[in-house]
Amino acid sequence: MKQKPTIETVAEKAGVAPSTVSRYFNGHYVSKATKARLSEVVAELGYSRSWTARNLSLGRRGCIGVAVDSSHDLWFTELLVGIEEELSTHEMTLALNSLELSGRYDNSGVFRWIQERHVDGLIIAKSQRRERPLLNAAMDGRLPIVLVAPDEAIAHAHVVRCDNYAAGRAVAEHLVALGHKKIAFAGGPQHSVDSKHRLQGLRDGLARHGISIKSTDIFSCGSYEAKAGIEFAQEFLAKPLVTTAIVMGNDALALGFMRVAQQSGIRIPGKISISGFDNIPEGALWWPGLTTVAQPMREMGRSACRILFEVIESQRQREQIQDARESIQFPMELVARESTGRPAS
Repeated sequence: MKQKPTIETVAEKAGVAPSTVSRYFNGHYVSKATKARLSEVVAELGYSRSWTARNLSLGRRGCIGVAVDSSHDLWFTELLVGIEEELSTHEMTLALNSLELSGRYDNSGVFRWIQERHVDGLIIAKSQRRERPLLNAAMDGRLPIVLVAPDEAIAHAHVVRCDNYAAGRAVAEHLVALGHKKIAFAGGPQHSVDSKHRLQGLRDGLARHGISIKSTDIFSCGSYEAKAGIEFAQEFLAKPLVTTAIVMGNDALALGFMRVAQQSGIRIPGKISISGFDNIPEGALWWPGLTTVAQPMREMGRSACRILFEVIESQRQREQIQDARESIQFPMELVARESTGRPAS
């Protein structure tokens, strides 16, 4: 059986020291001529360096951490697929932590990742104010970190998010085109940046047509979970309907609201039109299909992963990286389905 080539084999064939080969693979300086020669020899011998060995030589774990409130979040499921797709091209493993796995908030697992350097970098999805200690610990420990759709303004971190303001305006234009003038909004937690931006976009979009949302028609559901949408709908629909359309803070809330409406015999969109945000797959399977504004969750996951790897690979330039924070904002696209229609005359 042909023996697998080693660094020593490559070095001997190229006529250089093994340490030069190591520098070549780790991205350190090697002369142009030597680099070209090593590239030829590596291709000729079919040498493939062990990623594990490379990580060990660089003091790495070969693993990134991903943290979210709950891995059952329908939005997060799509994001995770994108992270895994990008991860598969880097020969790295993934550690997952749900901050509310047992029904109560517990960040101790992620703290251990950071303090004991169990991971080479960290992605946190939908971080809130309560995650500030984790962010501070990661920054103090110079652990690369990327935030996806953080629910508060973050000045000193790599961020991947969507243009929620433009998304709100897109919903406004859609509802106005259908003839709606009496519109309500029910967002997630009151502190949520996403909800605030979506509401502001909705209000500004409606204002362009001389339509306003009454302050009494603006609500907070307390969370972004379907259960919160159900609880809100039970209270909202117990009173006579004075609005012809309601915009929910995300799809999970909207689907929870639709469930209660349908159980109550309220026709959608005949009696009330409903729309959401995110475009989770379940919204297309529901009947009537949920009108929404799509977030490219998979691409956001891939983008967050790419940024994280870039930072990890450039750790030797940490001082520069700490000051060069990257922020990416993706556009969102309106997806009109059957849950919105013309108001009853």
